[in-house]
Amino acid sequence: MAKFHKKGKGKNNLNKKPGGLKVSYTKRDKNGTDKNGTNKNDKKGNKKINKKSKQIDKKGLIEKKKQKNEKKIEKKNVKNKEQDWDDKCKEILNDENLSKSKKKKLIKEYKKKKFAENYDYYKKLKINLNDLLRTKDKSEKNKQINIICNELKKVELNKFCRTNLGYHIISALIINSDEEYQNKLWKTISTNMNDICVFNFVSLTFQCFYKHAKNDQIRNDICMWLIKNPKNFLTKFASKLWHVVFKKLKTDMKIKIINSLILPNINSLKNVSFELLKKPTKEMFEALSDENKTAICNYLIEYIENVVEKELLYNIVTHNLILSAVEILAEGEESVVNDRLTKLMEMIHEGCEYLISTNIGNKALIYLLGYSTNKHKKILIKILKNHMIDLCKNSVNFLLIIRLLKITDDTKLLNEYIVKKITNSFEDIFNDYYGFYVILEFFYDINQYNEDKYFFVDWKNMIYSKSVKSVKDGCKRKNEIIQPIIEQLKNIFNGKDKLNSYLNDKKYVIIIFEYIQFTQDEQIINNILSVLEDIILLLKNNENINEKHNCKNINELFSKLYTCPKNQDIFKKVINQNNSSSMFYQLLSDFFITNIEIILKSELIKTFNNFIIFIKEIDNNIYQQILSTAKNMNNDTIYNTLKETLPNMTYFDKYLELINQ
Repeated sequence: MAKFHKKGKGKNNLNKKPGGLKVSYTKRDKNGTDKNGTNKNDKKGNKKINKKSKQIDKKGLIEKKKQKNEKKIEKKNVKNKEQDWDDKCKEILNDENLSKSKKKKLIKEYKKKKFAENYDYYKKLKINLNDLLRTKDKSEKNKQINIICNELKKVELNKFCRTNLGYHIISALIINSDEEYQNKLWKTISTNMNDICVFNFVSLTFQCFYKHAKNDQIRNDICMWLIKNPKNFLTKFASKLWHVVFKKLKTDMKIKIINSLILPNINSLKNVSFELLKKPTKEMFEALSDENKTAICNYLIEYIENVVEKELLYNIVTHNLILSAVEILAEGEESVVNDRLTKLMEMIHEGCEYLISTNIGNKALIYLLGYSTNKHKKILIKILKNHMIDLCKNSVNFLLIIRLLKITDDTKLLNEYIVKKITNSFEDIFNDYYGFYVILEFFYDINQYNEDKYFFVDWKNMIYSKSVKSVKDGCKRKNEIIQPIIEQLKNIFNGKDKLNSYLNDKKYVIIIFEYIQFTQDEQIINNILSVLEDIILLLKNNENINEKHNCKNINELFSKLYTCPKNQDIFKKVINQNNSSSMFYQLLSDFFITNIEIILKSELIKTFNNFIIFIKEIDNNIYQQILSTAKNMNNDTIYNTLKETLPNMTYFDKYLELINQ
């Protein structure tokens, strides 16, 4: 131990310090211990410990370096194995002596071998993937993502995503990771975008990126790659990516993509600017010279032929392409147009059922069916026969069924595969919004465009479009298929209550009218008279008629009956064969005269006014009888009473005008 002494009194003065204190050390014994028992070898011991710790640190560093080297070697081995795998696959694919089936078999064997060699690694990755998919906690998800990311450092992601397991792991990372890690993944994987054309799982990976990207730039990159590489659409796996991307694009981008596909090399066209490509396809086509139009038409037919050969009719891009082709090829002389569109239909008829999966494809098929042969239509109908009910009720495909009913010459085929299916589930279809229109269109043949007044114009233009291959008379075709539908409607309308329930819905008034015009069914006419009597009874009892009846719809029905081409046949129909004075108009006249005051105070006054106009032309005696009865009524009192409650007196004013002519 060191002791401090005053100046001049210390022993063994070894050092002198300015300011007066000296430091001295006590003597030690022979064993190296001083008076206080401190061992002189302690210092040496400490040095030895430090030495040992340094040696341990060195060993740790060596161990870490060794582990790093092992990881590098392992990664290198994996890469070498993958390279060997790629080389073997290329070797098999390039071997001209092997058949396609043999190549597939050999590649499958190599896949199994590769999986067996890396079984433990793949098993570990699969466990990690399952852990990620199972967990719902966000922090736990991030932890699992980090574990998987560390494991993936051992493989090349570009090649790993070609495999089933690789796709499932990377897609899970895309869906569950944040934007930053998504961008890192994209940066790595997007370097080999051409793999999309060759490997199914790579295509699926890019589809996943497009659907779940948190960064719009990723979607833009994918979209621009497709536009710059239009030839890739004809490859099996890249076309699937086109399908996914196209569904989510805005209209202007869709136009750009379709235009990039239907045009041959723009350099081969004369005086065509790139600005023109931004216009809608048909508008762009119309702006071209005749020479360029011919070049595009020829190219378009060849291109669609390639699309069909590659079995891409399922693809939404193909559907847009075919509709654009129909619009473009329809321009020109009639004979040329017919030849082109007939050729196009011939190309797509095997597999045309795929077109019905989209609105655009369905529309294209409806137009092209006009250029189809009986054989084409027969094949299509037989393919669709087990789905008729669903197709009739589908918001897109119901138009296809109507089109087939209007243009198929083989009515035996129609009755067996379409009409029979409809009648077996008649009320289900009749009560459906779109199914209703299928039933309605049985009343109009292909030549009755103008008579069909209740269909939307766009729909009408589709189902009544050209049908150059149909030769059977439209009216004859209609009469050969409508009878089973008439029988089903008769069963429904025979019941007064059921008829009344359909009268309450405005759209069914059209079918009731068409049914009466077509059949002049006595029972239905009788039921209508009975409904009118029920309304009068409720009015007499001051009950609310709106709960059970709809007078506006009844007015609408009679308005149509009074003015239809067959009005004489309908109203002169004898309802009771035992009574010669029981024609429809006579019974109706008795009803109005008997209940005239109640009718004048109700909504049925509109039907009464129209009856006065109608009866004037066919039976003067009844007309005079009605005028006499009406003039004897206290019309002024009724008018003043109604004026207090009604907002306007239009129909009563019309009544006064009719009886005072």
